[in-house]
Amino acid sequence: MQIMKKKQNPPWKDLDPCVLSKIFSCLSPQDQLFGPPYVCRAWLSATLDTLFHNSELDLRLIDSLEKIQRTRFTHLLRIAINRCDRNWVSIHLPNKNSFGYFATVYIAEKTPSISSVFWPTDVSSSHVPVYMSVFYWRKIRVFHARLNPNQWCNVLTQLADLCNNLVEIGVHGTITEKEALCIIQGFPRLKVLDLSESILSSEVLGMLLDGRLENLREVNILHCLVLDDEGKNMLERDYSNYCYFKAWRRQILETASNLKSLKKFMHCLEKCCQ
Repeated sequence: MQIMKKKQNPPWKDLDPCVLSKIFSCLSPQDQLFGPPYVCRAWLSATLDTLFHNSELDLRLIDSLEKIQRTRFTHLLRIAINRCDRNWVSIHLPNKNSFGYFATVYIAEKTPSISSVFWPTDVSSSHVPVYMSVFYWRKIRVFHARLNPNQWCNVLTQLADLCNNLVEIGVHGTITEKEALCIIQGFPRLKVLDLSESILSSEVLGMLLDGRLENLREVNILHCLVLDDEGKNMLERDYSNYCYFKAWRRQILETASNLKSLKKFMHCLEKCCQ
């Protein structure tokens, strides 16, 4: 009599990694960090694929985690970084729970292929980790960050010296003539300049649009606080300042339209912008 063999299910480790990643992406951060990574190596690999996508290293998840969860997250991040099969091209650093100096530099050392860097956009951080990380991120083409005014020139100088392929800069904070001059002199091939949500004077804006950046294609000054010669807000509501503002606005738009390379000029130079 022929004995019927029971059909055996494939072992857990042989399940399709892509399917596992899709399933794990539906889990809460708590379940992702404390469950699948400790089942087997295949599930650990699928968890890493879920948390740290192939082309983008997004570390902003750590901002929403509790202390013990952040510890687990950094542990998995260390494993992912030390693997040789990761080819990240962009990195988003956390906004609130920034990594320490040594951890930041270690991440930079292990990710030399990064081409786009997005530093925290709602906190002011020390320039030292940024300054040192650029030694390893020499291939970057896009750099966005928010730093204190006295730190920007050091970072911009470092970028100009080491990152010859940089074509897009996002400077978010207080921009003075010193920073504007660093941008003009250090990045003659710059194509995209993002100054959104920054504080700058009308003279600084005029410097950046005076034609010295010959390859500039896009400028973003959305939600900027623009100051006049006396350091006052250009959007003051009394009649005399409003007339002055209208004349200045017309002059800025004419200057921008005369730049042959400029294709996009994003602004909200209106009274309604708060």
